[in-house]
Amino acid sequence: MSNILISPLLFRKIIMQLLFPPGGIILSILLIGVLFLCNKKKLATILMLFLMIFLYLLSSWFGEYIFLRPLEDDYGFLQENTMEDMNLANPVLVVLSGGITEESLSGKAEIGEITLARLYGAYLIYNRSKYPIWVTGGILFNHKGATSSATIMKQVLINLGVPFDNVFIEEKSRTTYENAIFTIEEIKKQGYKEIILVTSALHMRRSVLTFKDSELTIIPAPVNYLFENKNPDILSILPNRESWEHNLRALHEWIGLLYYRIL
Repeated sequence: MSNILISPLLFRKIIMQLLFPPGGIILSILLIGVLFLCNKKKLATILMLFLMIFLYLLSSWFGEYIFLRPLEDDYGFLQENTMEDMNLANPVLVVLSGGITEESLSGKAEIGEITLARLYGAYLIYNRSKYPIWVTGGILFNHKGATSSATIMKQVLINLGVPFDNVFIEEKSRTTYENAIFTIEEIKKQGYKEIILVTSALHMRRSVLTFKDSELTIIPAPVNYLFENKNPDILSILPNRESWEHNLRALHEWIGLLYYRIL
């Protein structure tokens, strides 16, 4: 029998799915059940209470305040007058992919909502600056199609009115870390000095960490803010789907930050 080789990326994906909700929740429930069967009722009760509190935070506005808000508070929205005051030497816009979707019937790949929000943010900056745009993102892991995220992103920008010759693609990367490695390599060849980095606000801290380079100036341009800084109402205090989705994304970022810190 031939050995089954698991790539580091696949291994990381497996671990993430086991630890990340819902996988981590299922494992926690199984552990609690085993503890009860082993007459470790006190420990099982403590773990059950901890799990209930965690699930409540993960699905409410309070969780967004704890998990999401700190990530989005790192960098403010890039104002037009801010760019004018920077006296940039040779800047370029870099837009990170947030994923694509695949239609089940046609199999045709389409732009994902997160990626579209990032592209629109970059388009608004482009309209003010006319800086060239690099879009970065390869064929996503486990994606059946043969079209890279960057190829689709470029077409969206062209459809918005950005000239074909002003959009460049990097289509080998599959992770944020690879986005930085491959894009910086190409940008240095072109002689750019500043990167105006466009990605979701909650993704910006990890992106700046990975794109940090001694030869380039990184200018964060966060878009697609999720946290609403307002007094919560009864519906946002109760468990709700929107907070659940926002907090899962934030939790993914915290785990990613921990992973990159360990590397």
